[in-house]
Amino acid sequence: MKFGLLWHSFSSGNLGVGALSISNMLLIDEAARKCGITPEFLIIGSSGPCAYPPSTERFKYEFIEFNESALLKNPHGLYRAISSCDAVFDIGEGDSFSDIYGAKRLIKLLVSKGMALGGRVPLILSPQTIGPFKSDWATKASAWAMKKSTMVFARDHQSFDVLKQLNIPNRDEVIDVAFALPFERQSEHRDPNKLAVGLSVSALLHHGGYEGTANQFGLRADYKALTDRLIRTLLERGHEVHLVPHVIPIGFPAEDDYTVSQQLQQQYPELKLAPRFKGPIEAKSYISGMDFFVGARMHATIGAFSAGVPVVPLAYSRKFAGLYQSLDYHRVVDLKTEDTESALELVLAHLDNREQLKAEVAASGAIIRRKLDAYSAGLEQILATLHQPQAAYQR
Repeated sequence: MKFGLLWHSFSSGNLGVGALSISNMLLIDEAARKCGITPEFLIIGSSGPCAYPPSTERFKYEFIEFNESALLKNPHGLYRAISSCDAVFDIGEGDSFSDIYGAKRLIKLLVSKGMALGGRVPLILSPQTIGPFKSDWATKASAWAMKKSTMVFARDHQSFDVLKQLNIPNRDEVIDVAFALPFERQSEHRDPNKLAVGLSVSALLHHGGYEGTANQFGLRADYKALTDRLIRTLLERGHEVHLVPHVIPIGFPAEDDYTVSQQLQQQYPELKLAPRFKGPIEAKSYISGMDFFVGARMHATIGAFSAGVPVVPLAYSRKFAGLYQSLDYHRVVDLKTEDTESALELVLAHLDNREQLKAEVAASGAIIRRKLDAYSAGLEQILATLHQPQAAYQR
């Protein structure tokens, strides 16, 4: 059977998208084989400067790009490719099924969903953030697409509440699949005699959002000032501070964490700069060697959390709180409600209390396993139904 993986990528410079893509393919592949299905995959999404494809010995897959140019030049080709699938699993790049990033991105995602539904292909929304939808048209169009979907998986409490409010019938709450991303624990890049603190600096917040200095996300804290003060304080305490870029596109300075991190290292030569990672597994493996981690890139913090590293996520949207509340982890610092001073104080207090945080991270492991198992069970049920000649959803 042929499965479309919509809004997945094995080359995106956003390693969070890569982490979701690899993890979801692994989970779908495992569920399919349990159902006696040998899957083939069609990856449909954005391309990027990286290359971290899974092993071709186990996985058979092709890639087509879905962007504005392809949509204008060859919409029929995209439609035919999507319609050729036996099912489409749409992960929405994790958090793009919302209008907080602008109407253009949401419209693109809705068009892609419409192609699957128009081709009578079962559409499954893999675990992701649902909403928020600020405008009336976005709410209605998104609700329509979800009601037509075979199943919608939310990755947190708040997203699941949106599904309930919109009366989406086929819904379930599970977890972000990136918690299942494999890694190899590393420590050779740090000084064993110092406390190693990883810091994932977001270029998006550093520049104020996609619109330059507009403070697009309405932060109360001054993110640049907070980053600067945090770095100075950590260095003054004698800690080894590692800058860990997690979104590394080329040619998009508003999003490039690596360039911002290089600038910070020039300002503070004592900082350690992680390499421009080749993929999300390499990034998670590096993060796993830290003693403590702070980040405004959510999937960098997920990498730390799922590797057992005490972590303080710096939130710029509700996706952070929703996800971590679902894990009974209440160490998120919300930059929309905290000012610069209070945010800094909270981060440093959590650093001083890192052993307690580490214990809380470990305690959440049972929740993670249960929720990943629930998603896998849901996949098996969907795939078993599709595999039956008398499948309920006839194309």
